[in-house]
Amino acid sequence: MVTRNDSLWKSLDWVTICIYLLLIVGGWFSVCGASYDYGDRDFLDFSTRAGKQFVWIICSFGLGFVLLMLEDRMYDMFAYIIYIGMIILLIVTIFIAPDTKGSRSWLVMGPVSLQPAEFAKFATALTLAKYINSYSFSIKKEKCALVLGFIILLPMLLIIGQRETGSALVYLAFFLVLYREGMPGVVLFSGVCAVIYFVVGIRFDEVFIADTPTPLGEFIVLLLILLFAGGMVWVYRKRWEPARNIIGGSLIVLLIAYLISEYWIHFSLVWVQWGLCVVVVGYLIFFLPVWDAKEQPKFLRETSAPSSVWKTLKSAIPSAIMKTQNRCRPLPSTNRP
Repeated sequence: MVTRNDSLWKSLDWVTICIYLLLIVGGWFSVCGASYDYGDRDFLDFSTRAGKQFVWIICSFGLGFVLLMLEDRMYDMFAYIIYIGMIILLIVTIFIAPDTKGSRSWLVMGPVSLQPAEFAKFATALTLAKYINSYSFSIKKEKCALVLGFIILLPMLLIIGQRETGSALVYLAFFLVLYREGMPGVVLFSGVCAVIYFVVGIRFDEVFIADTPTPLGEFIVLLLILLFAGGMVWVYRKRWEPARNIIGGSLIVLLIAYLISEYWIHFSLVWVQWGLCVVVVGYLIFFLPVWDAKEQPKFLRETSAPSSVWKTLKSAIPSAIMKTQNRCRPLPSTNRP
């Protein structure tokens, strides 16, 4: 046991632990500054917010020490059980938790209030680690990718049902772990784009472009979608012509539509952008098979057509039959009468 403890302390990531301690100290001082009343100098009073946070900090140190002393196989053995228990607790919380400032995410047990969403985070991390560590796991398999999405999104949706959107958004950070395991970069890029679209759309929703009835936020979001579509064609297909057609064509059409809307007929440019999005989708659906066919070697393109396959079989079958007949034909007799 002594040897195990010695090796345990040596194997700890002390850099991460020091960063954790600095964050705790900085967070506690932030709470002290935010809840400070003039003339109040007793920060360790348990009736104040700073005092309560200090108690929880000490409890977290004790709990962390206990978790370090447990065997590693305990986490692997009970990962799924802990996850299922947390899911059940999240479901129950929706119905029995009191309404606290519009949120039903806190369980009140006497003088202590607990938020199950916080405990569900480490349960989700344990379950992901156990599933990714399984022998048959490969993120390129569709089944494995669906299971990973289910593990992350299920507690996230339940927390949203508790009206605690801030804690639910933290679960999106788990996709960074999947990116390191081989998840396509387009998925991570799509998530970043979704955040940008949301922030820009909300921030500039009530701002209009010049004298047109076009909301600036929705215009910027749809414009970014068109630009990103052309950029992704260039990045993943390495073809400049379709990327140029998507980006250049969209900008030219929007410029003409803006001039018409500004000086002739007033209308929202958003409708033009939606039409461009439909055209771009149709353009990509129509030309993707053509690009794939051009990228194949010549002999694959020739043999991939049904007529070529039929011609090959038509000429090969008779020749095979003739060879078989020649092999089965008896040899002429060499004995003369």
